[in-house]
Amino acid sequence: MAQTLTFKPEELTARSYVDRLILEQLTEMESAVKLGDLADRLSKEGVGLATVRSLLASNPERFAYHERRWVPAARILGQGKPFSETLAVLLRSFDGPIPLDLLIQEIARIRRSSQDQIEPIIRRVLETDRQFVITGRNQIALTDWGFNATDEGLERGLALNHVSMEDFEAAKKKLAKIDWRAPDAIEEALKLAAPIRIKVLGAVAWATLNPPDPRAVLLYDARAFLAHILDSQEYILGGDRVIHPTSDAKKWITAAVKLAERIAPTIDVEDAAPIEVKKDDIQRLVTRIVDAKGATTTTRLLEEFYEITPSNKTFPDDMTNIMTALKTDNRVQWVGGDRLLKSGTVPEFIHTVPEPFHFVRTEFRNEEGDLVDVEMTDDGLSSTLRKLLAHPLATDVLDEDVLPPPKTMPETLRLVIKSIHRELGTFPMCQIHTGWLDAEPRIQEMIWVDPTGREQQVWLNQDTRLIYDLVDWWYEQPIESGAVFTLTKTHRPNVYDFEWLDQPDPVIYISTQRMEELRTMGADAETKSTLQILIEVMAHWPKGADYLTLLAEVNVVRRSTRRLVASILSSYQCFYQRSGSPVWHFDPKKVDLGFDKTKKKFIKK
Repeated sequence: MAQTLTFKPEELTARSYVDRLILEQLTEMESAVKLGDLADRLSKEGVGLATVRSLLASNPERFAYHERRWVPAARILGQGKPFSETLAVLLRSFDGPIPLDLLIQEIARIRRSSQDQIEPIIRRVLETDRQFVITGRNQIALTDWGFNATDEGLERGLALNHVSMEDFEAAKKKLAKIDWRAPDAIEEALKLAAPIRIKVLGAVAWATLNPPDPRAVLLYDARAFLAHILDSQEYILGGDRVIHPTSDAKKWITAAVKLAERIAPTIDVEDAAPIEVKKDDIQRLVTRIVDAKGATTTTRLLEEFYEITPSNKTFPDDMTNIMTALKTDNRVQWVGGDRLLKSGTVPEFIHTVPEPFHFVRTEFRNEEGDLVDVEMTDDGLSSTLRKLLAHPLATDVLDEDVLPPPKTMPETLRLVIKSIHRELGTFPMCQIHTGWLDAEPRIQEMIWVDPTGREQQVWLNQDTRLIYDLVDWWYEQPIESGAVFTLTKTHRPNVYDFEWLDQPDPVIYISTQRMEELRTMGADAETKSTLQILIEVMAHWPKGADYLTLLAEVNVVRRSTRRLVASILSSYQCFYQRSGSPVWHFDPKKVDLGFDKTKKKFIKK
């Protein structure tokens, strides 16, 4: 038995939609003995066996385990009831419109009759009983899902349909320009208002088409109005009785899969011994991996070949056994978590650090013949800069010190994109806590999932300390330097939730106009020392600037190490900090004073 569960409203909407998909397939199949067969039918929607098993077992109002088979619960609940009530039970169970042919199939099973005998009865009931709606595309719905009223007064009509005056007035204002008598009125209204409660939309149309004047012709037809909406290809009715764009369906599936993962541990499963992966099994499994277009998860292999999901008590041991058997086969490559790939198909470009990341070493000298751009040891740096050298936003690929793991490992990381990584579609590992990602294997495939459910395959190389293949997502973000996003761990190995944050990082952010100024400086950077570049950068900041800001801007002009920029700030007398302030200032009158000779002993050899 499943435990009592509580869901957020958005989770209820998501699972209602996926439950509907499962019910449609279950009705077509008549019943399911092997859940793998049901999952195969739903795989194209992104719904796997683990999700199917979890949702079936946690919703007895919609699914029943009867005579060792999974069937729609309405098949049991509808027996012995009057014909129209059986129809209503089935529609309420689906929680959405049902194709007529599926309705006929299922009612025939409930009534233990043939489809030929049942069909004319169903059609007659649908045409005469006003509690049902049949659309032009032969979808069947309940009239009370929409706004149902005729000549009632406004307050009475709204009350009967549980529509508040506040919601009505807001929708009426938004839809003020809609001519509800026009043939395309509903389509235009949906474009303006969706997502919107279907009853609220109907209320606005009803108030216009059925005015309170006793001599007026009442034009609003609740059944026709609902049928028109349900026939739309661009919109879909959610279980929350809100009309959504059909693009929301993918988001619902993603949310339902996450929900299924969360509730899976509450489902009781049978005791069994862990699987033994035999030689013949390995051949079949390897063939499946090699023939796949991309990586295959062992979680998916356990579902397909053994009908084992994370809700099985033996799952950890099963996963270990199958991974142990496959990792040693040279035809496949382990690419992190539970992901396996055909050997030799990892992209070549992820094995190297792109050339733009390499630092430029200058040989500019002053009048005394000393190098202008020199790095100093920690003892030569100001105390504030010494600490900032370890800041994640100061470090970068080829310029980092791998730190020990934090005492408390967070589930979510806040990460910032620098301009060079945006241009190259990469991200540096130095911003990610040591231990947050698995250390092995050295090359891994990761899947990032945004809030809409869209997935991005990215590659991680622990040796180059870079994450690759992000250029498409990075260029969707107009901010060139300082865009902020979060990564959050999920229940699935090597799968992470990705989300943009609204506000850029205040110290790394560089406006588009400023980026153009810095690129102009970079056009002739070969003729300048880093000291000269830093002086030009500082000219933009008469009130001073943070070290991390200066470091980010200098690196747009020319690739420079964090220690070099910190050393120049600490050793040239034209740069200074006021007591107690983290901001650096530039004094053009002191440029001629040059290098602080007391710092020479700290120059790195």
